[in-house]
Amino acid sequence: MSPPAPSRPPATIDNPRLRRFARRVQTASPSDVDLAWRELVTGGLPLVEPVRGRPEEMRVTFVWRPAETLDDASVYAPALDFTPEGTRMMPIEGTGVWYRSVLLPRATRTSYGFAARRLPTFSDPPPTWAGFYRTLGPDPEATERIRAGPSLYLSLAELPGAPPQPWVHREPRVKWRHEARRVRSRKLGTTRTVRVYRPPVWNGDSRPGPVILVLDGEAYVGDPIWTPRTVANLVEAGRIPPALLVLVDNAPGARERELGSNPAFADFLALELLPSVLRRHRIRADPKTTVLAGSSLGGLAASYAALRHPDKFGRVLAQSGAFYAPGPPGPNGPQSLMEMYAKQPARRLRFYLDAGTRELVVPPGFAASLLAGARHFRDVLEAKGYPLFYREFEGGHDYACWRGTLADGLEILLPRRRTAARSS
Repeated sequence: MSPPAPSRPPATIDNPRLRRFARRVQTASPSDVDLAWRELVTGGLPLVEPVRGRPEEMRVTFVWRPAETLDDASVYAPALDFTPEGTRMMPIEGTGVWYRSVLLPRATRTSYGFAARRLPTFSDPPPTWAGFYRTLGPDPEATERIRAGPSLYLSLAELPGAPPQPWVHREPRVKWRHEARRVRSRKLGTTRTVRVYRPPVWNGDSRPGPVILVLDGEAYVGDPIWTPRTVANLVEAGRIPPALLVLVDNAPGARERELGSNPAFADFLALELLPSVLRRHRIRADPKTTVLAGSSLGGLAASYAALRHPDKFGRVLAQSGAFYAPGPPGPNGPQSLMEMYAKQPARRLRFYLDAGTRELVVPPGFAASLLAGARHFRDVLEAKGYPLFYREFEGGHDYACWRGTLADGLEILLPRRRTAARSS
């Protein structure tokens, strides 16, 4: 095999290690390129370095050496500018190596992967996106991976200042009892799996007990969120009281239709599912210790269901809620969630809301970005006098971030101290 043609390393390579690699392989043989590559990736990818004069930022260089020759490549990461140009990778000629350097806050955490084509735009048809996802995969040189879909795994990049996620990784000392049942809804005409987790020591006997209901249960049960593990660890550490955990899966093919500001789905949760779970496990629920949680459309659905049924759900944990998604029709057209909360009397509800600083893309059919929607909803709640905790994390629309903020939200909404738990 002949050596690659000499080429000048691109002047745009900011990372010094990658720049040295590019210079070293200009006239190298294939075996020397392999050696230089192994030396480059020693210590892990992506390449992360401080930025002189900017202590709150890091330069992150994503580097990929695919097995095949490519005409184009992109890095897929929710923390980046999520556009074709913002994710496009550049080649180092003659090496088969592609790279992309960006400046990110040092507290950033993001999943990421590589695709052998350019990122589509939201206006592109579904087949274009399907073709993109078929080429998407994790960084082959990275060690930690996170599930991003039923058959999709991505890699994980955590910068030095990223907040710790201690409750996700450790195994609880004692296993909780759990069951999974198929539940049919008369109101919706759909069937789904519902998983219930009970602490090893549980009051029962119709006594009040905290309840945590989480939507998109199939995503929250294991990788990437690990909710049962997180909740069990929080209880063992005394950070929240023992609670019944209920993970509510989506009915097949019904997520987009059922989640959101859907009265029938809210009624299913409040009038069918919750009473059934309480009877089965012999507890009474107090809305002040009943948390309804979800992310994206699930965050919107949780917020809407609490407004419709505040006597059932008194605590809302909404992660990157899709609050600008179209709502149910009103006299003057569809109402947004913010309009509904602004126009109706304040309920006895308490909120934990979060959103990523990089959630800046405006999804199709939305009036603004998810970050703007979260800020708007926060402002409406504050104006109405609702108690809430709002935070913005350094990242994008990403399970890698939500698996940590879920624990933060539960600690705020279900405090262990009795005096805090009595406040409304």
